[in-house]
Amino acid sequence: MASDLAAQNRAHFNKIASTYDKVLEEGLKSLTEAVQARRDWIGVDWNGPVKVLDYACGTGVISRALAPYVTELIGVDISEEMVAKYNAHADALGSGVAKMAALLGNLTDRDNAPADQFADPRYFNFDLIVVGMALHHMDDPTYALTRLAERLKKRGVLFVIDNQSRRHPHDEDSGHSGYDEDFHKLAGADTMKTVRHEGFTKETANQMFAAAGVGGNFDHALLEEPIVIRPRGMKIELKLFFARGERV
Repeated sequence: MASDLAAQNRAHFNKIASTYDKVLEEGLKSLTEAVQARRDWIGVDWNGPVKVLDYACGTGVISRALAPYVTELIGVDISEEMVAKYNAHADALGSGVAKMAALLGNLTDRDNAPADQFADPRYFNFDLIVVGMALHHMDDPTYALTRLAERLKKRGVLFVIDNQSRRHPHDEDSGHSGYDEDFHKLAGADTMKTVRHEGFTKETANQMFAAAGVGGNFDHALLEEPIVIRPRGMKIELKLFFARGERV
């Protein structure tokens, strides 16, 4: 059930929030640089007011990467500890950047409607919605993107960052996860039990965006260099993609 997975994700990310930025420091720095370098590719009009929803925002890595270029950033996460870290970072940045704050919430659960506060107009008509490294933790990514797309303004942009699929062609129908044994060992059992998808191909991403109503001007880009993370002193190389599409 989606609510069971939500509870698992909440517990897991509450547990790792205090060490998240430090453990993943190298990879998060590279990801920040990659986002900023591809700002024009994302396709938002950065010259006007830009209102951003950073969904499953974590500690706010993507928000902080975009903060110099936007007007308002709203983070939403299922983990109260991640929300606290996000807001601590926002406070540390001070008044020289965009209005930036996160709050606790779940906008994509089939079994439970979002809290009443998210019906407020403030949480709609976004110029940009970002989902960074979160879709693989969701049971039904297409449903999640559909619910988020409803909160974009017309021609607003959905921007997704996630793992490129490691599947081999013969794995597609076999049920094989595509992750090798070493990755399971390095990532750890707590992380792997919250992972529902090992990654997404360009074709799958395109299909999800189209089904969610954000297939306009779809584009997909693989990061040339892997993002390196070092949990428990070990090395994992993540091959990531960026995907973007517009609400039609």
